[in-house]
Amino acid sequence: MNKSREILKQYWGFEQFRPFQEEIIDDIIYGHDTLALLPTGGGKSICFQVPGIAREGITIVISPLISLMQDQVKNLIKKGIRAKEITSGLSYREIDITLDNAKFGGLDFLYTSPERIKSKIFIERFKQMPVGLIVVDEAHCISEWGHDFRPAYKEIKELRKYHPEVPIIALTATATKRVQEDIVTQLELKKVKTHIAPFERKNLTYRIKEVPNKATRILEYCLTKKKETGIIYCQTRKSVKEIAKLLYSSGIKVGIYHGGMSNDDRSMMLDEWLKDEITIMVATNAFGMGIDKPDVRFVLHYEFPNNLEAFFQESGRAGRDGKHSNCIVYWEENDIANLIEKNNQLFPSIESVKMTYRALCNYLKIAIGSGNQETYHFDFKSLTSKFELEIKKTYHSLKILELNGDIVFNENTFNPTRLRIAVGNNELYNFQIKNSRFTPLISILTRSFPGIFSQFFEVNEKEIAKKIKQDEFYVTKQLKELEKFGIIDINWRSNLPTVTLQHERLPDDYINLSSEVYATRKENALNRLLTVIDFLQKKDLCRQKKLLNYFDQKSEDCGVCDICISKKEKYDFYSLEENLLNVLKSANSLEEIFSKINKPESDIKELLQKLIIQEKITEHQGLYKAN
Repeated sequence: MNKSREILKQYWGFEQFRPFQEEIIDDIIYGHDTLALLPTGGGKSICFQVPGIAREGITIVISPLISLMQDQVKNLIKKGIRAKEITSGLSYREIDITLDNAKFGGLDFLYTSPERIKSKIFIERFKQMPVGLIVVDEAHCISEWGHDFRPAYKEIKELRKYHPEVPIIALTATATKRVQEDIVTQLELKKVKTHIAPFERKNLTYRIKEVPNKATRILEYCLTKKKETGIIYCQTRKSVKEIAKLLYSSGIKVGIYHGGMSNDDRSMMLDEWLKDEITIMVATNAFGMGIDKPDVRFVLHYEFPNNLEAFFQESGRAGRDGKHSNCIVYWEENDIANLIEKNNQLFPSIESVKMTYRALCNYLKIAIGSGNQETYHFDFKSLTSKFELEIKKTYHSLKILELNGDIVFNENTFNPTRLRIAVGNNELYNFQIKNSRFTPLISILTRSFPGIFSQFFEVNEKEIAKKIKQDEFYVTKQLKELEKFGIIDINWRSNLPTVTLQHERLPDDYINLSSEVYATRKENALNRLLTVIDFLQKKDLCRQKKLLNYFDQKSEDCGVCDICISKKEKYDFYSLEENLLNVLKSANSLEEIFSKINKPESDIKELLQKLIIQEKITEHQGLYKAN
């Protein structure tokens, strides 16, 4: 379709779509419900952003990932496309203004979480919005059979009641056939158009290596690849720091990336990696969403994730330019026990979950019957210390409460300072006349952010300080004074985790964990873990073939993974043995054997020795004879 190509060229500067993109986009533009499975790096966002621009009305994007929402909104704004996100870090007033903009046609894209669409304020405005498309990103989250189930996704189908004619596109990078069917059923997609890209990556070599010391082997590998771009995945921040320190001490340009870092530090690390100022990034799974560096030559796993979906996505960040790249997993004997222990930790006892809920509400001073849809910042370490709670058990209890629909828990989210001018032009002018010391700051705000009188904008105190030639402390002090005078509405930046209550605080005994959240999910997690252990330990199938089988896709043996190479070596041995026994019918001396078999002499000598031990041949005075 010419329209979609014109949009692609105008906003993204590309002449052509990637495979599958155009077919998906055309189906959406024509108003069909669509399910799209595109592996990591397949360009999922363009699949809904292009038709979102092409179709009349606002596009609602439902996503579970705050950081991804924020990144995509910023990228759309840079292209001149009107976009906003609603996250738990926003104040009620910010949400109110954003939804008003969406209602009156002031936005092209509105990103929100699945939990947010259940709120009364969202539903009432959604009914009045000129909606053109509904996007369900990370759609596997709707299925309890998926690896990242979120019950709130099951509420998305309710939106259809208010705009029954609006098409829905569901996108994911990984989903088994069972999960695909569940997505269609749970979203109640009609006459759905399904697009499944092949998961096979012929340019990737998968290898699993059991070693006595993973860190040493990773260091040895990286020392031979100093000039190549790579990613090393770890499961904990502690491991990230340890591996990065090891590589750095050996002269390797290395960066780190994990959820505990500030937004500025993560942005700096990513920027340096993208510019090749550092070649290797050591990271947790926080590194990856929206990362599209084409020349990643290797992805190493120091620690394996607890499901094959995560491994497939992480390793799939290698070789996006189509050139050969390596995906290597290093594991030690005790790693299996660690995986089992980690899986067990995901499911604290029901009593522990209830205790965590009570402690959290008491810590935040939330009375029973209050707190509905309120968002609170809190210090995680302070919470666990005050109530003498185990850190890991508390963390996983919060995750279960989130899955159960009681809270939305966002760990280590960075919320920048956001503000709007709360008075009109005349009142602001009169205020500046009486308080001229604020004029440089106010002028920067009004010039930099058109529309700041009606909506909130992110501000960077450090950047503003540079522009008015003051320090950051001065800017913060003036903003606090402007807030005190009622000139601005402001929400201050924070690195603390946030929790949003999805209903009023309940007495402990009223917290009921649904079976799909706890018992069923626990069983599914165990089954996925057993699949991981099988993948690591068994050497029965080609690695790529085994991965694709898991996702209900087929392929031939890759011929280059550790399993295929091992099989090939065995085949070569038997082939060499058969060849040697035939040669011995006419040649008996080593010189004659060497001349007739085009193989290394050392291999031939080794085989001759094995055959003598097996009594298949005999040797006498330098001459060999088959028995």
